[in-house]
Amino acid sequence: MTKPSVRVVLGLCALLLVLPGCERETFSLPPAQDVASDFVEAWDERDFKSMRALLDQKKRRSWKARRIQGVMRSALRSGWITRYDVELREAVEEPDISSAEQLRQASEVTAEAPYAITYRSRAAPRPVALAGSLQLVYDKKATEWSVRWAKSALWPQTPHASGFGVGVRWPRRAAIKDRSGRPLARGGGLARSYPQGAVAGSTLGHIGRLSDRDLSGLPDYYRTGDLAGASGLEAAYEARLAGIPSARLSLRDAQGRVLQTLGRKRGRPGRAVQTTLDVEVQRAAENAYGGTVGGAVVVEPDSGNLLAVVSSSSFDPNNYVGAAEVEPFNRALSGLYPPGSSMKVVTASAALDDGTVSPRTTVTGPKNYKGVVNFESGEFGSIPFSDAVRYSVNTAFAQVAEDLGASKLTRYADSFGFNRRPRLGVSAARSSFPRPEELWDLMWGSIGQAQVLATPMQMSTVAATIANDGRRMAPRVSFLLPRNGERVVSRRTAAQMNEMMQAVVTSGTGVGAQVPGVAVAGKTGTAEVDVAGVRKNHAWFVAFAPASDPKVAIGLVSEYGGVGGQVAAPLAGRILEAVLPLVP
Repeated sequence: MTKPSVRVVLGLCALLLVLPGCERETFSLPPAQDVASDFVEAWDERDFKSMRALLDQKKRRSWKARRIQGVMRSALRSGWITRYDVELREAVEEPDISSAEQLRQASEVTAEAPYAITYRSRAAPRPVALAGSLQLVYDKKATEWSVRWAKSALWPQTPHASGFGVGVRWPRRAAIKDRSGRPLARGGGLARSYPQGAVAGSTLGHIGRLSDRDLSGLPDYYRTGDLAGASGLEAAYEARLAGIPSARLSLRDAQGRVLQTLGRKRGRPGRAVQTTLDVEVQRAAENAYGGTVGGAVVVEPDSGNLLAVVSSSSFDPNNYVGAAEVEPFNRALSGLYPPGSSMKVVTASAALDDGTVSPRTTVTGPKNYKGVVNFESGEFGSIPFSDAVRYSVNTAFAQVAEDLGASKLTRYADSFGFNRRPRLGVSAARSSFPRPEELWDLMWGSIGQAQVLATPMQMSTVAATIANDGRRMAPRVSFLLPRNGERVVSRRTAAQMNEMMQAVVTSGTGVGAQVPGVAVAGKTGTAEVDVAGVRKNHAWFVAFAPASDPKVAIGLVSEYGGVGGQVAAPLAGRILEAVLPLVP
């Protein structure tokens, strides 16, 4: 009975399959929604390899992942785009294909995936959302969906668009002023002018046209050929002076014509920079410095404000508006020279403050001490340390430095401003006092030779520190910087140095710096350098005045000028005489 029953059942089933109205197996394509979701997710996550893998075969051949990435990067850059997001706006409407025969007869099976791409741009105040549809195509052979994607998907519904564009309009460039508000630079664009001419020109700097190389590190709104600060204060305070341009984000065609404006953003006007410079003090110092090659700085001791920055080689910014690749060399701020015996202000202060010596301590000044010699082979017997300062006795200082030690001298040099990058509001070189590893370096370094290098600005702050009762005020050329100070030596040490530096001018190596009716405290320096086998000297002088109530301190160098007492001291005296009546 079992076998015949089975045959009957199977036969009935076979009969039912061929009868009209019996159910057939349902036919369907794989969902296009899945591919659309995967593609949009890859696009949103910047997964360009996955994007390419989902393209149709023809597009895949022409769109390498690197090309997709390059197109995206270029588009984002041209529109100042900081971020974009892609999402499907609604579900994909699947095609109505219900049988294999219907699929076979269809020439092409496609679907549309509605999407939105939202851009955030620095040229638009709000996000910009653009809506479009991705075309999906079914590959009959591979039995899978793929995406037909093109560059135009970046800006849907805008025929003929070739890319983003940003139009900018710069505000008027703000002014640079001296400490009393007098204009040093004013006007915008090629009309930028410098009313004081070459006065403080190297410090003010100039504006020039940007090259492709200059754009590195600048915000997106700068373009090749734009005018921007190229040197000096103009460059240092570019962002403040220039402000931010107004911007318009648009879609443009291949010829650059605007097809659609997507957003506008208001800019920000530039803001003025008030410097610590004093036009009258600057002009007087420059005139007194004359044709000397080198640099000089006049500083206010109790504030660190630079009142005048003098650099040889006149630079009138009016003659360089728009000029590219011009960089005036500011010797006062960036010229590095061995400071010679002007460094003895640091060494003497350190030895006094540490207790290694007092002004009355007896020291000796032989012609030669362990390889250190006196200027012009001078010889001194037993003298008080104060006379070693007055007459600038190298061998006495070598012995004092030996007693003081390398670590302590380096620490004091650091406190006086060596071995640190100046933050004064404009580019300036770092003066250096390398820690001496050998006795020879220690002794010669203590008198400003060996590997010691300093700028006139740095040495002006050394003098200013003594003038300000041992407290060093950080130098600054702009009131935008805070007023900072730190104690370097005690008031007592500063008072002792003040008295000894006055003696240098009244009866020592610096008598040439005397100013009628004014007590001047100073220190000479003669730095020996080798130039192609020939010995030459940089002439230095650091000073402050009036000694009892210092209003200004100065540091200056005459490059290859000769002997400090013969050249730099008289030069310092002329500068002090010229600027003191101008300082309240």
